[in-house]
Amino acid sequence: MPALSSAQKQNESEREIVISRVFDAPRERVWNAWTDPKQVVKWWGPKGFTTTIEVMDVRPGGRWRHTMHGPDSLDYPNQSVFVEVVKPERIVYTHGGGRKGAPGAHFTATWTFEKVEGNKTRLTIHMLFDSAEARDTIVKAYGAIEGGKQTLGRLAELIEQSPVVIERIFNAPAPTVWQALTDLQHMKQWYFPVLESFKPEVGFATSFSVPYGGNNFLHIWKVTEVVPGKKIAYSWKYGGYPGDSLVTFELFPEGNQTKLRLTHEGLENFAPDTYPELARPNFVQGWTHFSTALQNYVEKDSQSPAPEFVITRVFDASRQLIFQAFTEPERLAHWWGPKGFTWVSSKLDLRPGGLFHYCMRSPNGDKMWGKFVYREIVPPERLVFTNSFSDPQANTVRAPFSPHFPLEVLNTLTLVENQGKTTLTLRGTPLNASEEERQLFASWHPSMQKGFRGTFDQLDDYLSSVRKEKT
Repeated sequence: MPALSSAQKQNESEREIVISRVFDAPRERVWNAWTDPKQVVKWWGPKGFTTTIEVMDVRPGGRWRHTMHGPDSLDYPNQSVFVEVVKPERIVYTHGGGRKGAPGAHFTATWTFEKVEGNKTRLTIHMLFDSAEARDTIVKAYGAIEGGKQTLGRLAELIEQSPVVIERIFNAPAPTVWQALTDLQHMKQWYFPVLESFKPEVGFATSFSVPYGGNNFLHIWKVTEVVPGKKIAYSWKYGGYPGDSLVTFELFPEGNQTKLRLTHEGLENFAPDTYPELARPNFVQGWTHFSTALQNYVEKDSQSPAPEFVITRVFDASRQLIFQAFTEPERLAHWWGPKGFTWVSSKLDLRPGGLFHYCMRSPNGDKMWGKFVYREIVPPERLVFTNSFSDPQANTVRAPFSPHFPLEVLNTLTLVENQGKTTLTLRGTPLNASEEERQLFASWHPSMQKGFRGTFDQLDDYLSSVRKEKT
């Protein structure tokens, strides 16, 4: 197709209206709001308008007949024919309509749904009229530009009040996914390690606290519906905050795969204008993280074997003393961390679900934050915890040396004592990691061996100093 000349481009610009808005929602959600007639009637048209849809057949050649009812009590019949429908990217239709006794509105509309950074969507309306005069008439007679902006504003309001809906297809059978969603020990692996009790029974209630961003959020759940193997729903609210919500997990077997539909509704009850930490985008981000974690968990058997890191060291000390060295902050300050780093501060809450949050200073003066989240504590034999880099507020962050290093590593520490000496074994595997992250973790094993040897040298020196103090 030959390119448009500058004169043709100028002519087209005089015949068009372009309106755009960015929505804080994935484009699949925006697409669904545009193509579902039940949702369209809730937002179509400027403020004060309502819409009745007679038919809406969203496919090439399909017709869309609807009547807009204005605040002036006048009706505005409209008829469109869809020319192009490319889910979830683009919709093109020809349009005709207007109120009786007024100029008709005839144009070709192109709506584009563009995915932008942060799981957001830019929705753009491009209306092209037969002539510049026709465009100007519609702008004056119908207030098309302001009306278009108000229409997108109403769509934004609908999306902000709508449930968070996430759908994923897992390469795992439904019983496996159901077990991960409802069995306490499995839920602790991918969902909330601090969860102390859960039963897939209607009426079962539980609560637990999760530290995040410097705050402690008390989660309160109550199971409201259970269809074994297919559906579970529970209310979800926060201690100290207003409002209640409902989370629903639904499973749909598809051969050896399983489709998950996760719905979180009632978010507007949390008064997000007053409590921005409970705004809808935060839940979108959180559920996206959890759905990915669940997918990695249930599909782990189909991945390559976890690249386990293992290091062993024999210390001339009792395992009781070594366990104390790993679990008491005043002792950890003497040896934990890479060689050359100095201790700055730490907070330690030694219990399943508890947090060890610490800060060290590198030889060049930079601060580095890290954290443990404890999963299992068996004094003085065993310690299971996740380890990750963090920020000052204890949020998990990427490693400073690589954006593709796993966010979290699950560590298992075992101590075996024999004739006064203790064999320490530390095993680490990437947690909820992508294949790229798992491969990078494996490639770092030699560097990790070297780093832990240096750290354990410091532990050995500390244990020796304790022995000297006792003699």
